[in-house]
Amino acid sequence: MAGSLIKIDEEIVTSGVSSVTLVGIDSTYDVYQLIISGLEADTNQSAVKIRVTKSGTADSTSNYDEATKQFKAYNTFTNDSDTNATSWGFNTIGTPSGSAFNLTAYLFNFANASEFSFVTFENATADTTTDFRGKQGGGVHTVASASDGINVFLSTGGNIDSGKLSLFGLKK
Repeated sequence: MAGSLIKIDEEIVTSGVSSVTLVGIDSTYDVYQLIISGLEADTNQSAVKIRVTKSGTADSTSNYDEATKQFKAYNTFTNDSDTNATSWGFNTIGTPSGSAFNLTAYLFNFANASEFSFVTFENATADTTTDFRGKQGGGVHTVASASDGINVFLSTGGNIDSGKLSLFGLKK
């Protein structure tokens, strides 16, 4: 398994930015992996959102569908789904000082202009009130066109204050 992940792009955020875009997806690999670790926000209770990019620009059309199961340490699990949204959504995070968002996602068919792009993911979140949550699921971008990357932002329009975001190709 050593050498199976090939780093394509990486951003390490150390001061507030409104979004992070990772690009470099092409037909070199069939599957790509997105890893986000230690992401913190400047806005409390903001959901992390992701969009595909076309030529490096985030696609905000209403073509994102998803189905998820959320696991909560403080409550029961929930099943969620969304169709025709403008992004895929993940757990909310609190403001820094103890809050963090982590995600592993696999990206399929992104370089294929004849197929829909889709993702499977799992994420874990802890916020400042010690609410621990996990979310697992998948999504599809219902447009048959090539996608070259991922754009990460917050639902409230706040800033991403810190975190490491990495895009890898999975060696064939």
